[in-house]
Amino acid sequence: MTSTQPSPDVIVVGSGFGGAVAAARFAQAGFGVLVLERGRRWAQGEFPRGPRVEDGWLWEAGHGLYDIRWLDGMGAVQGAGWGGGSLVYANVFARPADATLEARWPAHLRRGELDPYYDLAAHMLQVRPVTADPRTGRPPDRQAMVERLVSPMDVAEGSFTPNLAVTFGDVDTWRPNAHGVPRRGCAFVGECVLGCNHGAKNSLDHTYLAVAERAGATGVTDAEVTGIARDGDGYAVTVRTPSDPDAPPRVFRAPRVVLAAGAVATTELLLRARDVDGTLPDLSPRLGEGFSGNGDFLALARGRRSDGDLTTGPTITTTTVLDVPEGRGSAWFQVQDGAYPLALRRLLDETLPARGLRSRWRRLRGLDPRQAFALLSMGHDAGDGRLRLDRHGRAVLDWRHRSRSTTARLYRAQGRVGPLVARSLGSAVRTPVTWSLLRRTTTVHPLGGVPAGVDRDAGVVDDLGEVHGAPGLFVMDGSVLPSSTGVNPSATILAVTERAVEGVVRASRPGWRAPEWDDVRPRDVPEDAATTAMARRRAETAGDGVRFDERMVSRDRPGRRVVLTLRATVPGMEPFLRDPGHPVRVEGEIEAPGLARAAPVSGVLHLFPDDGSEAMAYDLEFADDQGRRWRARGTKHVRYRDPVGLLVGLTTLRLELTAGQETRRVVLVIGPASVARLVLALRGTGFTGPRRARALLRFASFFVGSALTRRGVGRHVP
Repeated sequence: MTSTQPSPDVIVVGSGFGGAVAAARFAQAGFGVLVLERGRRWAQGEFPRGPRVEDGWLWEAGHGLYDIRWLDGMGAVQGAGWGGGSLVYANVFARPADATLEARWPAHLRRGELDPYYDLAAHMLQVRPVTADPRTGRPPDRQAMVERLVSPMDVAEGSFTPNLAVTFGDVDTWRPNAHGVPRRGCAFVGECVLGCNHGAKNSLDHTYLAVAERAGATGVTDAEVTGIARDGDGYAVTVRTPSDPDAPPRVFRAPRVVLAAGAVATTELLLRARDVDGTLPDLSPRLGEGFSGNGDFLALARGRRSDGDLTTGPTITTTTVLDVPEGRGSAWFQVQDGAYPLALRRLLDETLPARGLRSRWRRLRGLDPRQAFALLSMGHDAGDGRLRLDRHGRAVLDWRHRSRSTTARLYRAQGRVGPLVARSLGSAVRTPVTWSLLRRTTTVHPLGGVPAGVDRDAGVVDDLGEVHGAPGLFVMDGSVLPSSTGVNPSATILAVTERAVEGVVRASRPGWRAPEWDDVRPRDVPEDAATTAMARRRAETAGDGVRFDERMVSRDRPGRRVVLTLRATVPGMEPFLRDPGHPVRVEGEIEAPGLARAAPVSGVLHLFPDDGSEAMAYDLEFADDQGRRWRARGTKHVRYRDPVGLLVGLTTLRLELTAGQETRRVVLVIGPASVARLVLALRGTGFTGPRRARALLRFASFFVGSALTRRGVGRHVP
């Protein structure tokens, strides 16, 4: 027997990032709102920490915290409970860079339109970067380790501390947040993705959903939506009770329904309504298209004992943007450090086979669980997956990552990060067996499936999320995003939903705006500077580069001798060859009479410039002990074609040093031993060994060819 429930103005299905915003804004605008959530309300201290799966971990085992769906082509993980994925996400609030988004992203979903709504969402979640560990007064050990790790990798400009939806400060004192909900400072226990038992996470149940209920919205948990149908001018939503399978279905009716159950569940509901139940038969044939895993890629690493306790801090403390060549194109993605909580390790130890053998192996190796951490990557996959129903009415995914596809290129680039980190840490970096053996990824950021378009032939919904041919039925969650964001997508889902609900409300209440707008201020966006820096670096390093060292010494007696030691760097062969001056960055030190110690020197070397007869032209600067700025300019000339003449010309530098009215001239020579060291020190730079070798070969070809064909070769050049 089916029971009929009261009819609100709006039914919201799901309480995650889209549903929470919809509930809050419709309620603030004066609509009667009912939120249906299949999971439970998780109170502080109730999140699972036990070593057994039955201790509240899995939705499939006692309706626990995590719902893990195997979609055939990919695994998908999402949270279950009042607050949806915010209960178990890593708190990162990030905005995608417009320049990295595909053309399928329309103007209304780009930063120019959405930035004010990002600021509104940031205000609601009270985001800020990680602070010092309150127990030590220092940054978390994992953050410090990552900063040391990236510093020598020439990607420091791409690394930053992201904004987090976490309360920092006094760990013991409860204070109301902007919405009147008590919060206290983060205790740095590294368990954000397990649900915060301390009370510091600014999850949706303590922000948007609290606002919604204060404004009159009603939340019904333990209510899983199984069907939706037209009902006069509105809709009937059928609900089952997960905790009581024998309970009769309930039916809720409303003129407006917002589907916000997440990309997988929302798409599955609509597919079932169209293809199985036949209750919404006219839904777009595009339904299910454009599914993306947001380029998620996971690896597990191990630090050194000297790195400290890597389990502390928020789950994520740093983000590093990488924009690297891959194949015939490039791959843009970001890598984040991740805490590997001890409670999760205990759970896996109890669940996985060969527990005793694994335990003995760790003892034998002296492995400390506090040195384990995760590398979490995300980027732009092809976003060309398609969700469909299997014969049981469950969503499965058609997903391919062919060797030449955008997705395959991304995965290859992400896979190279592990060996790079392993070389720096001196320990292995491992990927899950689902990838290493089965080549199946797992995403915690499923997106797409309900594409937008101007009509039902172009998409399922319009630009405000209203379903074509189904007035009053809206989709407001990650399923409406056209492809991967390349960053943690929660902020984008929040901003897109803020804009959509505002537009829907204004259709009946012109000029309406969220009450919090008056308190909103523009927020810092650290990811923008990192993305810009790495895009610039990719342009500078196109074609990969080379570096070499040279040491030149004058023939003066000791005490009068000048010694110039330089490291020369060609960041990228493409811009180097394209520039007629063929510039090479140089830096090092100079020892000279009058200097108490070697002075740092830097500048540029023009290598076989197109508009000159010289083989090399140096333009350097340094400061002496009195702070006077010196400029050192000099040239090397190839005067004769024979081997001896070539060698002499390429190893002899005539240098003029000037500071004000003072001028000195000196001849420097690269000795035979230094020539040998120079050749042996010549290195290619690039993301992979073949790229480094190719850059080195191109440089050698340019150098030799230019030396042999230089103007003036074979005759004396005055």
